[in-house]
Amino acid sequence: MKLDSLGEIIAERTLNIIGDEKHKLIVKIGKPQNFPNSSDYYCPYQIIGLGKEKIRYAGGIDAVQSLILALKMIGADLYTSPESQSGKLRWEGDESGNLGFPNPDSMRDLVLS
Repeated sequence: MKLDSLGEIIAERTLNIIGDEKHKLIVKIGKPQNFPNSSDYYCPYQIIGLGKEKIRYAGGIDAVQSLILALKMIGADLYTSPESQSGKLRWEGDESGNLGFPNPDSMRDLVLS
């Protein structure tokens, strides 16, 4: 499924790149919605300022599962980015390198401590 819009935005976070005050990443999360012709849900999200800015989504059996999976996908995208791997990506809520998004257990070692 290709998305052209996030729909209603329910959450947004700005991340900073250390040493580049002009470069910020913005994560936008859309409201979970039903897949067309299905009782399952998808939760759209977009990361602006990090490579391709296409709208992506995570699917789940209900709105909560789709939201949780979207948050994990965002975490995976961010923690594997060159900006995070170089230690330059920061969220104002945690200056140690934790970006405030969950990530899959298999990627736990990517989160700076």
